[in-house]
Amino acid sequence: MRRYLALAILGGLVLIAAFFVAVRVVVRESTANEGAADVHAHQGIVLMQQHLYHAAIEEFEAATRQSPKALDPWVGLAAVYIRLGNGPKALEGAGKAVDIARDSADAQLILGRAHWLARNFERAEAAALEAQKLDPSSLQVAELLLHIYSDRKDEAKFKETFDRIKSPTPPIQDLAVQFAVRQGEFRRAYDLRNRFERQNLEGEVFRLQLRLRREPQATDIYPSLIGHLVSLGRYDEAIAARREYRGLTPLDVEMGKAYWLAGNREEAIRAYTRAAADKKHQLTAEAALAAITGDRRHWIAAFRAEWIEKDYFVLAQLEDVIKMASPLDRALIYRYAGLFDVDLLSKAAAEALSVLDGEPDQFEALMTLGTAYLRLNRVDDAVGYVQHCADRHPERPEPWSLLGQLALAKQDVTTAELHFAKAVHMEPSNPSYLYNYAWLLDQTDRDAEAIAYYERAIAASSLSFEAMNNLALIEAARGRSDRALALLNRAVTANPQNEAAYLNRGNYYATLRQWRQALADYARALELNPLNGYAAVESARTHLELNRVDIAIEELSDALDVDPHVEDGYVLLSSAYKKQGRELESAAALREAGQVKEAR
Repeated sequence: MRRYLALAILGGLVLIAAFFVAVRVVVRESTANEGAADVHAHQGIVLMQQHLYHAAIEEFEAATRQSPKALDPWVGLAAVYIRLGNGPKALEGAGKAVDIARDSADAQLILGRAHWLARNFERAEAAALEAQKLDPSSLQVAELLLHIYSDRKDEAKFKETFDRIKSPTPPIQDLAVQFAVRQGEFRRAYDLRNRFERQNLEGEVFRLQLRLRREPQATDIYPSLIGHLVSLGRYDEAIAARREYRGLTPLDVEMGKAYWLAGNREEAIRAYTRAAADKKHQLTAEAALAAITGDRRHWIAAFRAEWIEKDYFVLAQLEDVIKMASPLDRALIYRYAGLFDVDLLSKAAAEALSVLDGEPDQFEALMTLGTAYLRLNRVDDAVGYVQHCADRHPERPEPWSLLGQLALAKQDVTTAELHFAKAVHMEPSNPSYLYNYAWLLDQTDRDAEAIAYYERAIAASSLSFEAMNNLALIEAARGRSDRALALLNRAVTANPQNEAAYLNRGNYYATLRQWRQALADYARALELNPLNGYAAVESARTHLELNRVDIAIEELSDALDVDPHVEDGYVLLSSAYKKQGRELESAAALREAGQVKEAR
């Protein structure tokens, strides 16, 4: 598909990637055996660092046959299988490592990681606590324990472990924020984010203020300054700075926060009302207005927004609102909070069900259940409620559009098309409905029909960057390069903070062999999202075209650190090693690509 769903799955791989880096160091430092086993173990480490995992497995297995009591080969095997997501095999190697060196913090740590990967939380905790006894200052152990307690929803142990950490790493910080959201402690989540960023923000504010004193004409820095001041809670300074700013950059969202913090309700409402008119911030602004005014119509408007935007400040304000809210309003608040953590959609569904007890046809409750159950992978449950909603409210297009999405989830393309077409017929100027229908036509190779609906989506909204991108791909395939590039440029302009727009434009430049422009777009995509492994792969492909082999290998290594299952990454790695005359590594990389393809 031409949308960028592949990018969204990368986040789940971050922990294993970080663990893998730590394990590599452990193995490298502990490799001290001599003889044939040592040679194989050392070669396994080298291959593992090169992401040639199955070749590494063969070396580690050879080492275990030569010396079954050597620690490092078993640790290496466990590390590779953790990296590949194979829990049972990881446990086998980790268990052998602990049998050999029960008093090794590293062996206990990797056993804990293997159990965590296999979702054996009690055993994972036991191993991690043993590692903590052996190495009380290890942040790696602390991070593993936090993951275990988060997955197990153990609030007391999570907080106890986190509170002992004096200098949490960024992954630990993210875990703490996410856990607070999951527990419904929205204000704590916002406060944690600000605490972790405060030192950097204060330094940046000081730098910007100094620059303004030196260069009063440098008004372009006001938007950043005002945003930072609001994040630091210095709302009076933010309001004063806004009075000085005469530029054109919209600041209504930030000023809404500043006035809200200052207790100026009316000015906050005015600022957020202006922000809601700017479709880029409709979701945030309408959610804020719902919280401030208590008017449910703002929630309804929020869920009609084209773009998903997460604002922890607005989420924080909802913690108090939800305590006094009606069941339906609680359902809508948890539906919004589900954007921050999908587990909260279970609470949205529970509240919506309680509404249906008294009002079985309540539109927003039925749609909340459909949305929540779709995202919770309870597709059949979702279909029942949304179909009931469509039957009771046949004049509304929203349930028909959602039924189309549910049909796609069940791989029923024919039914999906019927529902998407019905939604478009009922609301022919809705860009989301137009895009969904165009996308389905696109995926079924009906390009001529898809073009018309993509163009209608773009005409309906300047924010339809996905329609611009997909239409550009069709135009490029038809040889209309000028039209394709113009659309890709519009997609970047429409959403300059979305890395996918740059990635696709970079790919287009690469097809034209305009390497400098392609590399610039890949670099921007990686700046926006360093975990975008696909951008790193495509950048490496370009460097290979330019015979910059060392740079290509480095970028491929970064990409495979993010996701070890990218087939193209290994194919390119094989080509890079071949250019260097490293035939063994080239063959091993090609074999790795085959393993990834076979595992699909």
